[in-house]
Amino acid sequence: MSERSTFEADFEFTLSLLDAFFKQSQIQTVLAMIADKDISGWEKWWQIELALFLSEHDDVAEWDMEEPFFTDLRHDTSQDSLAIDLCFRRKRHSTERLIFLELKQDQDWKRCVANMLSDAEKVYSAQSKSVFDAEIRNFFLAGIYISPNESKAEIHDYIEKVTESRDVEWELMETRFIANTPYSFTLL
Repeated sequence: MSERSTFEADFEFTLSLLDAFFKQSQIQTVLAMIADKDISGWEKWWQIELALFLSEHDDVAEWDMEEPFFTDLRHDTSQDSLAIDLCFRRKRHSTERLIFLELKQDQDWKRCVANMLSDAEKVYSAQSKSVFDAEIRNFFLAGIYISPNESKAEIHDYIEKVTESRDVEWELMETRFIANTPYSFTLL
């Protein structure tokens, strides 16, 4: 399988995981309550719930949270290490190369996108293997935010415009509305 087709397959698999996760009625109920109570700072809850979901998924062989990486100090000297929120391995795939997923949450979609891209720049400054020798097979970002009045096309146009001014390139992106909640998520 070519690198491009592996990337596309991993993106579609990750998107299907997020779709299935957000279709769970208990997750929709909690998200609706979070919005109703105007709660912020619930990213860690999302990370834990998604990790538990991965642990029960038939096509996920293993997963981990907060995988540490050293940064390449030739590119970024502001910090010497970072951790990526989640990583997982699909069944019947390489045991050494994992899909990594960074999660972001914000009420405002533009701020969420900005935070996602800032995290991407940090990850790009990391070494290719984690402290524990896990190699990045593919890296994606998922952001959740209150659904804006803008269409998906306008959101994607904005993301493409913003990425042009940053050291980030994205070939695939998808935005989905989360049923029974005021939220949407974008996967880059």
